[in-house]
Amino acid sequence: MRDNVAVIGAGISGLSAAVKLFSKGHEVDVFEAGERIGGAVRTSHSEGYMAEHGPNSLLLKDQRVSLLLEQIGLMRQEVVDANPLANKRYIVQDGQAIAMPSSPMGMLKSPLFSGKGKLRFALEPFIGKYKGAELETFADFVTRRLGPDMLASAAGPFVSGIYAGDPDRLAIKYAFPRLWNLEDKYGSFIRGAIAMQLGAGGDPNKIKKSRMISFRRGMQALPEAMAEFLAEDTVITKAKVLGIKKQDGGWQLTISHDGGEPMSHVYKHIVIAVPHHKLAEVPIENVDAAALPTIVNMDTPPVTSLFLGFKKSQCKHELDGFGMLVKLAEKSPILGALFSSTLFEKRAPKDHIAITTMMGGMRNPQFAQLDDDELLETALAELRKILKIEGNPTFMRIQRWDKAIPQYTRSYPQVLQAIEKIEANAPGIHLLGNYRGGISVGDCLVNGIQLAEKISS
Repeated sequence: MRDNVAVIGAGISGLSAAVKLFSKGHEVDVFEAGERIGGAVRTSHSEGYMAEHGPNSLLLKDQRVSLLLEQIGLMRQEVVDANPLANKRYIVQDGQAIAMPSSPMGMLKSPLFSGKGKLRFALEPFIGKYKGAELETFADFVTRRLGPDMLASAAGPFVSGIYAGDPDRLAIKYAFPRLWNLEDKYGSFIRGAIAMQLGAGGDPNKIKKSRMISFRRGMQALPEAMAEFLAEDTVITKAKVLGIKKQDGGWQLTISHDGGEPMSHVYKHIVIAVPHHKLAEVPIENVDAAALPTIVNMDTPPVTSLFLGFKKSQCKHELDGFGMLVKLAEKSPILGALFSSTLFEKRAPKDHIAITTMMGGMRNPQFAQLDDDELLETALAELRKILKIEGNPTFMRIQRWDKAIPQYTRSYPQVLQAIEKIEANAPGIHLLGNYRGGISVGDCLVNGIQLAEKISS
């Protein structure tokens, strides 16, 4: 008989771990404090629009994720590939959306980079490894290897798009470990990228050609399918954790379901898959109280998204790409925008378009906290200027995330030490979430799978 496991939190990380554990024969119970599952993944359907209020896509690049999607029944019927136009990205410079070059020749012709910047980029393979004692920031790493032009015109906006972060604060080793590893292993990430393409030192789990995907019913289909795969009554929503106490042979978990009487059960392992800022709300007996604040207080800026629908005739831009990111020098109130109706099919009614605009982040947290009318007015002013949109939207959905994306800054080693300390002092308690091992949907799926394999072994 396999050890029984409780998973607290029915977001992507927790459900991924639960699916893998269940498939390996473990008895699994999943407890979710809220009324819905999926965590930050939320999809709504209204008036012919399909709006994503959290992650908009999944970059499929790991065999383990493919196998999970196959296992839960999504891979064959439900997966939708991104429009090939999604390979095209725009950077906003001087109030205009300029296409990012997709080839070395394109870069030579691109107005995004100065002649000096292009030359500096070409010298990257000849730049030595970092020898400093301190953790290098993303900004310092890119400036050292590629020059300030590349940071300002491409890499900086890229950080805003992924982390809603500040390149001067994120630690390259932890926020972008693949880039850091290319320099560490190959001495240059241009040489490293070429070597990886040729198959040298490859990850056995890596899919040769990655795919950007979603699902016919939107991203919400992912947590729903994972929950449906589990045994009946495995996932319990509106479940408040009242206490976790050490017992012979495991941990006693006490919960209250929908305000009812307390119920207790002993589990060999408990996976705590709640957002990092809610860890202090999980009452674990004898937890290392001194270590918790380091995790709980990670920088996590607010982000607000506006999903806006328009008639196609209202927009003069072709929207022929993934979306646009805004350079810091623009001093824009928006981080960028996704061309949602281009990215995936059936996101807007016929002859209509959908654009998702992001505001806030580490750069300008105050804009995420504007009231609805000010948000719309501010976002529209930028979209009218950059994309030549006329008039007002015919459809709108606003999603506010007060704590959106945890930032892997230079203090992140202390976070890892705190996690390790808590787990070492409480064998059988496991911390899981996007505050360790990566922030993307794909990272969360892989981290859940890896933890399940560790428990199962």
